Amino acid sequence: MKRSRAAGLAAGTLALTLAVGACGGGAAGTAGSAAPTDGVLRVGLLNDIGQPPDPDVYYAGNGLALTTNMYEGLVRYEPGTEESVIGPSLATEWEVSDDNTTFTFTLREGVTFHDGTPFTSAAVEPSFDRRAAVAAGPAYMVDGVASVETPDDTHVVITLDEPNSAFLDYLASPYGPRVISPTVLSEQAGDDHAQTYLATHSAGTGPYQLSAARVGERYEMTAHDGYWGGEPTFTTVELPVYTDTSAMQLALDNGDLSAIIGAVPSASQERYMADDSLQALSLPSFQVGVLYMNPNRPLLADAAARRATFQAVDWATIIDQVVTHKAELATGTYSRGAIPDGADAREITYDTAPLEEYVAGLPAAQRSVVIGHNGGSADDQQIATIVAAQLQELGLDTTVSAYQTSQVFGTFASDPQDAPDLYVASGTWPDSSNAYMYGHVFWDQDGGLNHLQCSDQETSDLLAEALRTGDTDTYAAAGRAITEAACTPAWSYVNDFVVTQPWLGGVAESHSIAEPYTLDFNTLTIQDGR
Repeated sequence: MKRSRAAGLAAGTLALTLAVGACGGGAAGTAGSAAPTDGVLRVGLLNDIGQPPDPDVYYAGNGLALTTNMYEGLVRYEPGTEESVIGPSLATEWEVSDDNTTFTFTLREGVTFHDGTPFTSAAVEPSFDRRAAVAAGPAYMVDGVASVETPDDTHVVITLDEPNSAFLDYLASPYGPRVISPTVLSEQAGDDHAQTYLATHSAGTGPYQLSAARVGERYEMTAHDGYWGGEPTFTTVELPVYTDTSAMQLALDNGDLSAIIGAVPSASQERYMADDSLQALSLPSFQVGVLYMNPNRPLLADAAARRATFQAVDWATIIDQVVTHKAELATGTYSRGAIPDGADAREITYDTAPLEEYVAGLPAAQRSVVIGHNGGSADDQQIATIVAAQLQELGLDTTVSAYQTSQVFGTFASDPQDAPDLYVASGTWPDSSNAYMYGHVFWDQDGGLNHLQCSDQETSDLLAEALRTGDTDTYAAAGRAITEAACTPAWSYVNDFVVTQPWLGGVAESHSIAEPYTLDFNTLTIQDGR
């Protein structure tokens, strides 16, 4: 089954704001104005989230602001760190067998679901079964589960069909299996495994629960009474839907917004970096900038031609000109930190000679190149334009074309012959920082982010072997193989660019490297003296 995920594109941005005006208790003003006092946090979504905020269905970007704050899994990636560290969530301890097939978890006590049902080990298996039955994009994470045993209320033992060294990362992923109230799954099952119910309600254990869901207009979450992690500073989170970034930037400049996360165009970032009345942060993530190359077009059918095309682009200059405050040149094949430093070393070189020689031997009819970008990203449009200009100088006839997210994730993979020759993405990401999860989604033919269907059998075989063993050398070999095949090379490591009013506290500590475009809203604070 092919999995797909709309991530890091037009839908993958949000702005964080504190309630003012209509929400009461807040006060608009200039940057650095006094913090509102009504306990309401407003998070502006750039475009609707596009899918219900159901953790077994949602597989995109900006809706993580909802799903990661309403639902919890057994483990998670720790927030506030520059490295991908798996830490506790609903499980406090765990053991993994030497062969990566048996995972034993000790569960947190004193936890309740949003409907009041107590959390015990009995809730885990129905949640896993429900994810498999819904069979949406993230269902692959439970495909290999052979059994879920519950020796008592506070222990669960998960056994896999075969070794999987990435399974803990599956569970920690923001798209990983979440535990849902078994009462809701039973009483609201209907004929769609409670999907209708969970489109407008929540049934997790997270710090917030869904209180409103009006598609295209607004979403709202309210604090979950008795949350095991304590009472948050902000007891209501309102999420109005915006249609463009300019309105959000104006509101930030006027002091009506407390922050923007991910939605600030790179052209505006320099101004915010220089503005002493605001906080500007570039927070680590494992987002990447990649160049998709279409092997289904004669120009790029050969790996040597794809390698020549990638190195004929001056990526360092593009980063400096367009995304200098949130990106740096990639130094490896995988996302940042996916495998140990040194094992994934790769130098991006800029050399136009191989492509010039290749183009010189082509008939004029084969020199046309369509360079695609997401229509909702100003950064991607600018990058695609620069790439087109550089390749034009080498003898190619280039055209820049915008595509909607629905096309990228809908028709590209099913009909790559009609997709662009090249597609630029300046901020996309794997489901976790695990090397297999990165390689699988970008390089395997059935990967959810392999839009133009460029794959390499040696790479796929090495990834499958590494998944069983977790061996770093095997992952490094897969990286070398895909570099030779030049299917979807990463050209940058990308951070979350965040701008906030100076009184909003705990921002960096509430940000997880694994969860772009969102924060742990329950750990945000109002800083003293602001």
